[in-house]
Amino acid sequence: MALNPENEDFSTAFCTYTESALPRGHPIFKFDNEIKLAEAFLGLAVSEGVRLNETRELLDMLDTLYQNLTDPNSKLPDQQRKGLNHEEEVWLDMKDKMNRGDRRSAFLLASHAHLSNAISFLLECKSMAEFKDIINDYQVKYLSKLSIRIYREAIGHVML
Repeated sequence: MALNPENEDFSTAFCTYTESALPRGHPIFKFDNEIKLAEAFLGLAVSEGVRLNETRELLDMLDTLYQNLTDPNSKLPDQQRKGLNHEEEVWLDMKDKMNRGDRRSAFLLASHAHLSNAISFLLECKSMAEFKDIINDYQVKYLSKLSIRIYREAIGHVML
């Protein structure tokens, strides 16, 4: 049986977190899209073949934290979590890296920017009643710390 496009409602989409239809412009969908973009740019950074293990670890950490929204048992291993606890926001100048055409740094910076947007949308959702039992401080904290780590990796200012 073919769907009749005239009867379809394209103004809403199914939200797997709440198991309900929400407006397509809802911040939770914006969060999902920004996370996907952050992951895609990390994938492009991996394709550059520089510091592969470190970059793949960043991608794995992002995936774990993203999965935590649907599976609360999906947590970062202690070593990664403890490492992120030491990340503090710093301002670093990316101009030199961009002037040299450093593609890996550009991909990492784009990932950081999309992850920062995702966190903003996640925080917006966190204040909504339908997400109060889904979004927690763990997700927000470690996504924020991971964003800082990705930024530091982009500039080459890695804390050991």
